[in-house]
Formats: sequence, structure tokens, C-alpha cells
Amino acid sequence: MSDSESMSSDRILRIGIIEDDPTLRLFVTRLIEKRPETFKLLGAWETAEDAVKPCLNEKPDVVVVDLELPGVSGIEWINEISPHLLNTAFVVLTVHDAPKKVFSALRAGASGYLLKTSSPAEIADGILQAAEGGAPLSQDIARLVIQSFQEPVEKKKKEIPGLTPRESQILELLAEGLVPKEVGYKLHISYETVRDYLKSVYRKLHVRSRTEAVIKYLQYTDE
Repeated sequence: MSDSESMSSDRILRIGIIEDDPTLRLFVTRLIEKRPETFKLLGAWETAEDAVKPCLNEKPDVVVVDLELPGVSGIEWINEISPHLLNTAFVVLTVHDAPKKVFSALRAGASGYLLKTSSPAEIADGILQAAEGGAPLSQDIARLVIQSFQEPVEKKKKEIPGLTPRESQILELLAEGLVPKEVGYKLHISYETVRDYLKSVYRKLHVRSRTEAVIKYLQYTDE
């Protein structure tokens, strides 16, 4: 074990709490105080405004922050104060699992995001993880973050240089398997109009058939 690891394992973490609900504030306070060998409570504040001065003075290792606070919100507070507390980790503890709030908090500078339905052990472990540089997330939040990266990204439609948007649109529909009459029906134009567009496409792409035009279109859009 390195000296830095030894110091890290022996160090007592200094914790701050911002929670306006007195019952929940007491719950987290007791959670911290029951582990004197690991945590030291620096303060538990009802509002973000009350926490500014003591946090800037004491520079806690971790601050547990509720999102819905009277006055300045938890997200606003983290966003404003995190640049001044570069060695402090901010762990959100909230009832909100809406994606917008989750990602807003993480973008603001939160190191972790835990739900209040988490067990005391999960909350304590999350505080420890955050202090060690980790990113503790409740299971539901972790699933939400993963899903956000797994959502299929809509492929940006490309237009072949020289073709008009309508000509590219017709080629795209043909590439999807539609025949000219179906393209006309879908675009609310006549079959003859589709044929006129295709003649222009053939001339611009230097091809002689619909199949050749579609192949060129697919080759370009797959690049």
C-alpha cells in the first residue's frame, strides 16, 4: 500500500449537509455521526445560502446537497460554489429522478446522484466513493445515464451535391424500396413529376437507371 493510499484510508472525511427538511436533515446527520471513525460532520444547513460561508472557510471533503431548497436551489448552489471548492465532492441526495434534473446536476458539478430511497449503507458508501474520486449513482439513476448513451442517434440525412432537396428526397425514398408511383403518392405529386425529377437526377449523376442512381445515393450517404 502506498503512502497516499494509507493516508486516504486513515483520513476522517469532513462532511457538510444541505437539506431543508428537518427530518431528513436529522437522518443524514445521524448517519454521519454514527461513523466517527470515517466521517466528521462540519455542519447541517437548511438553505444553500447558510452553507456558503462555512463551506468556503472549512472546505469540506463532501457536501450532501438536496435539490429543492428554499431560495437558491441545489443545482444553482453547486454550479456557483464548485469552482471555489476544487477538492470538494458534491453528492446530490434527492427524491427527483427526472432526466433533466439528473443531467443538470451532473453538468453543474455534482460528483454523484443518490435518491432518498437509498439505504443508509448506500448513502454512506456513496459519500465515501465521491470523496475518493468516484461517481456514486443510485441504481435507477445509473440505468438512466446508461440508457441515454444507448439511445439510437438519428442518422443525419445527406444531400448529394448538385441535387435539389426534392431530388435527394426522391432518391432517399427509392433507396427505402418504394417505386416511383409510391414515391409520388407519398410526396403528393404525380407519377409524371417523379419521372421528370428522375430524368434530372440521371443526368446530374451520370447514370442511366434508377438502380444506378440509388447505388450512387447509398454510396454517398454511407460515407
